[in-house]
Amino acid sequence: DRGPAVAADAAAAGLRVGRRAAGGQPHDKVDLYVADTVGELGLFYRLCPLVFVGGSLARHGGQNPIEPARLGAAILHGPHVRNFAQVYGALGRAGGARTVRDGQELTAAVEEFLADPAARQAMARAGAAAVEAAGGATDRAMAALEPFICQLKIAGRFAS
Repeated sequence: DRGPAVAADAAAAGLRVGRRAAGGQPHDKVDLYVADTVGELGLFYRLCPLVFVGGSLARHGGQNPIEPARLGAAILHGPHVRNFAQVYGALGRAGGARTVRDGQELTAAVEEFLADPAARQAMARAGAAAVEAAGGATDRAMAALEPFICQLKIAGRFAS
């Protein structure tokens, strides 16, 4: 929803901006590409080796980091992640994400990780491994429910 405003603010700051929703394409003449469409973040997470997961510098509560972690991106985020505190905790303990407190720390972290691909890749691998280790909830739930589903199916056959 904020794509046009973000693009306008960036343009006012002197950046050359492209917006996905307006048909813009990323290229070497674009300083900032605003991906303001729904359902396409997976594409950008796969293309970007380093991401900042928003909603976390302000007291919004943070956005879900599982998708970028699964898709191989190193993750930076702000301190306000209450909406996904357990996930960020696991990522942080594994070395799969880093907290930045403000714009200055974000800038320094981006510069650091862009200059050190090995560290960035290590963070991305650690994040993917942490998410993988915590995954499988659907499979575990289905396995736990299967005996009850079978009982219902069997009871239904004899009820007719």
